Amino acid sequence: MGNFRQPLPFPPGRPAEYLPLDNEPKFNPSLHLALEAPSSIMSLDQLGYSADEMRDCESSFAYCSAFRILSVEGVAVMTEICDRIYHNRNTSAGTGANRLGSYARGAGYRSQFIRDFCDSPELAQHLSEIAQVQLGRHSVPAVACGINYAPDDITKAIDTWHVDSVAFDIVMMLSDPKTLKGGEFQIFNGTKHEGRQLLGIVGEEGKDAQLPDERIITVPFPDSGFGFLQQGTMIFHRACRLLERAKRITMIPSFEVIPADARDATNSINMTDWADPGIRPELARHEIWRATARLETLLDNISLEDNPQKLSDDINLALGSLVAFTNNLKDKH
Repeated sequence: MGNFRQPLPFPPGRPAEYLPLDNEPKFNPSLHLALEAPSSIMSLDQLGYSADEMRDCESSFAYCSAFRILSVEGVAVMTEICDRIYHNRNTSAGTGANRLGSYARGAGYRSQFIRDFCDSPELAQHLSEIAQVQLGRHSVPAVACGINYAPDDITKAIDTWHVDSVAFDIVMMLSDPKTLKGGEFQIFNGTKHEGRQLLGIVGEEGKDAQLPDERIITVPFPDSGFGFLQQGTMIFHRACRLLERAKRITMIPSFEVIPADARDATNSINMTDWADPGIRPELARHEIWRATARLETLLDNISLEDNPQKLSDDINLALGSLVAFTNNLKDKH
């Protein structure tokens, strides 16, 4: 049996475009983390999701209030590292063509400190207790360790209305929120289907538009080092434009439900078209890993009494995501 209860390790090496940092401090959870509990938690049904809509989710958790994640020392180190990575941020538009203005995906390739933070068992366990489901660092490095910077053109939204391609992520503020005018993080108070319908969009396409004020919830950040957890594939959300030019850095680590045979909301089909270096091999590793876990579980559970239809359905369920991903790759060059 494979080790499917732990996150899939990073692949060996790194894409050539990602420049590794030197002279980093070593991540120390007892020094750099200061984990606190959120004061409030919202569930999917409170946003209007039905039982049928929630059936494919491993948790009914929607999002929570911002809580402290990093200590003062952790904020200082993480901010310095993100400042250093800024000059090696993603140069390709990727999904930023209509959404993100300035970002660095795959930050764990560049920084061992960030990788160790995202891999921290203490952090994963804390988030698991909040979401009431076991979480681990996402197996696709591009999204496992992400950084968002303020765009050069502050007339543009930092990130437009959208849903995420991974189920769970943290939005953690590294800048001092008291120094910012604009740049708020907002959640649509309703289902993603309602939000998309109001804006006339589909899938994970983003749109910079205004929704009714009475349907918008702004998530406040009390200080730098605070962040909140959301089930991003179910939450319609955005980061507003800045009203004045300022340094605004958020870190977006992503997580997935483990063990690997659990239901997985990762949208590998959507991410296949992202321009991030190494993204397609990363996604292939993710889909192979999770399909292998499902097949091993199926191997243990097959009964000699199973009829052909059940066997066919179970095998197709185990392989479905991998086959869909493989078929999607055929037309990519």
